[in-house]
Amino acid sequence: MGESSLNCHSNDFEDTMIMYKKEANAVVSFNIVYEKQDVIQPVLTFKPVMSHQIFGENECIFGYRSLAIDLYYLHNSAKCYVNVSSSGIVESDVYKPDNIMECLNPWLPENFTTNKEEFIKLIKEESHDVIFGKVLHTFTAKGKFHLHPKTQVNVTYKITQCDLKDENFKMFHSRFETYVIWFIDGANYIDLADPKWEIFYVYEEKKSPQTQQLYVTPVGFCTVYKFYSYPQNIRSRISQFFILPTHQKRGIGTELYKTVFKVFLEDPICTDITVEEPTSTFQKIRDIHDCCLVNSQLRAKEISILSTPVKTVFEIVKKQKLCKKQCQRVYDILCGFEAFPFKQSYDQFLTKINKRIQNEVKDKMKTAKRMRNQQGEAVSILLDQNAIAEAEFKRYKEDLEMAIKYIGNVFC
Repeated sequence: MGESSLNCHSNDFEDTMIMYKKEANAVVSFNIVYEKQDVIQPVLTFKPVMSHQIFGENECIFGYRSLAIDLYYLHNSAKCYVNVSSSGIVESDVYKPDNIMECLNPWLPENFTTNKEEFIKLIKEESHDVIFGKVLHTFTAKGKFHLHPKTQVNVTYKITQCDLKDENFKMFHSRFETYVIWFIDGANYIDLADPKWEIFYVYEEKKSPQTQQLYVTPVGFCTVYKFYSYPQNIRSRISQFFILPTHQKRGIGTELYKTVFKVFLEDPICTDITVEEPTSTFQKIRDIHDCCLVNSQLRAKEISILSTPVKTVFEIVKKQKLCKKQCQRVYDILCGFEAFPFKQSYDQFLTKINKRIQNEVKDKMKTAKRMRNQQGEAVSILLDQNAIAEAEFKRYKEDLEMAIKYIGNVFC
């Protein structure tokens, strides 16, 4: 057999193998279940954002044709049913199909089922109105009931602060938090035995327009860790912040952040409120809230941020328990907002920002440590200080102008 014939067969084999390679994020679906009908014909469905912790860095699954992985969660209890289906499995002495359930198992709710009839039984046994924690804040909205999408219904949202001594809550949270692995990069499950954790939940309440059955559904949560701060204080750090994709862009996350922030702002032993690696979406929520909070304080004192000494403004900002980095960011956004309509003032504002960033980069480079190459020889890393400062300034300027636009819409 000639070389070209071998290559042809090799290419055919590789093409066949590609048919068995699937992008995990595309084949996994989440389905929220209220009634049996939601299993037969899912309506509230969404896709994961990431799956590298489950299926590896490439986020691929090999060995199946027409693969579908459906994760069904009961709306109130978050009990789970897993259904994996495909039209064929690879048959090869060389390539073996990935063990999907083995990959999924560590990241699924405890006592999940792969038996559809067993899950149908759980639906019938589901309590539709269980709510955990003390209600801190309630707000209302108009919405739709997914089984009757043409009918508007009244929706009530309740934000609660939960009790980690409640064993039933801990079991529930250990199920619901399994969502975050698919949506928060580097997420881990928290230690529910550690009393330093605080957990806040958002519940959605609405009635079926047909049966008047009340359905209470957890749609998001926030975890906060309370670090020790000398001498007898705490520093609160928001760790996980999650809203179901089906309920995003409704202002629910904003209300949750406001409520959590208020709890620690009013706590006399809390010194500041920080956030662990905020996403761009969360940072937007945070910026708008924090800027509105500080701006209201400045207006109450009839203070113009551009004509007032920085030290005076920062004393007011710090009283809102913002961490040092967020204090600076809020100050910059509010200064930029006031200066933006006036070109000369705005150019002067940007010049100050640029100069500050250049000094920060210069200081970082002074403290940069020498590194070693692969042979173990010491080498000096020569970095273009101006290029780094310029790139950092450009990124921060774009970030600020986006935030200025956001708060402009709110203030106006």
